[in-house]
Amino acid sequence: MNASPLKVCLIAPAPPPYGGIANWTVLVRRYAQARNDINLQIVDTATRWRAVDDLVIWKRVLFGGLQLIRDYVRFLRVMKSRPDVVHLTTSGQLAILRDIVILFTARCMRIPSVYHLHFGRVQQISGENSLEWCLLTKAIRLSRAVIAIDPGTLATIKHRLPQIQTFQIPNGICLDELPPCGAPSNLRMVLFLGWILPTKGMAELVHAWAKLKMTGWRCVIAGPGSEIYQKELLQYFKPDQLEFLPEQSHDDAMRLMATCDVFVLPSYSEGFPYVIIEAMALGKPIIATNVGAIPEMLANECGMLIPPRDVNALCDALHKMQFDADLRIVMGEKAQRKARTEYSIEKVLEQLVSTWHDVVKQDCR
Repeated sequence: MNASPLKVCLIAPAPPPYGGIANWTVLVRRYAQARNDINLQIVDTATRWRAVDDLVIWKRVLFGGLQLIRDYVRFLRVMKSRPDVVHLTTSGQLAILRDIVILFTARCMRIPSVYHLHFGRVQQISGENSLEWCLLTKAIRLSRAVIAIDPGTLATIKHRLPQIQTFQIPNGICLDELPPCGAPSNLRMVLFLGWILPTKGMAELVHAWAKLKMTGWRCVIAGPGSEIYQKELLQYFKPDQLEFLPEQSHDDAMRLMATCDVFVLPSYSEGFPYVIIEAMALGKPIIATNVGAIPEMLANECGMLIPPRDVNALCDALHKMQFDADLRIVMGEKAQRKARTEYSIEKVLEQLVSTWHDVVKQDCR
């Protein structure tokens, strides 16, 4: 007689809008649907009542509170079916208040929970002993196990909360869905894909591009964001051959990435960015800041690392990529091999399912 499917309540954002965690949710859902041993129910926590780039504090508090109520009601509906395990994803900050409520409820109902930290600031907030760290600690202690996506987060949790069972599981990518790389054009392209926000290093990127004046190259910055902010950057730095594009569908974004010559991500903070895995899998040379899991991802010459907020370092990296075609080829090939070997979605999600089973077995002891 076959065992009953494992019932999992996944609490995570799903598109729209598109983003790293939302993409992860889509892949997990698709993977679970292809199996007969996983019964996955999703509580969609995607932001709906304000723009993600609208960081006005009163809007975050008001609409965040309303969304907490909405998410919690949806969660309670799923909990009526008594799932075997609750898997809660988080990007930190104010969302931790929601996490504490959900994890406390799961504990009261004696359902084990897995707390998935999808952000890379854990070392920083731990060192500062900030309010965010205090809240995160409370949430972690309410969970049965924690998943970290980068080595720094894993080491911090193990050091500060050694009694907590902690796993490190990277994000993964569906290699079969990637488009073929496009033919090179007359103008080579440096590409950024993601939210067009100050914390993504947009001012540094536009400033560096304006300083370099890379003949025969263009810079494309694609993603959702404030048009007012984009106009301010263009008016202040006055770059040549730089274009902002609106938010792309995932398929269009991948087709755009397939045609670029260099991918750049100058963020101040990251976890385990999907966009880096995608660029690696497409064989693109990458320039990125040494934050979150990026140093691990781009180790062994799979990309160039620079400090965040450093315009001069970004200029140097772009200049080197511009004039060293062999370097671009070698880095792209190494990155592609690593992505296909270590970050395939099948391999990564097998680790995830194994974690769910481990947590459930422990709860039965």
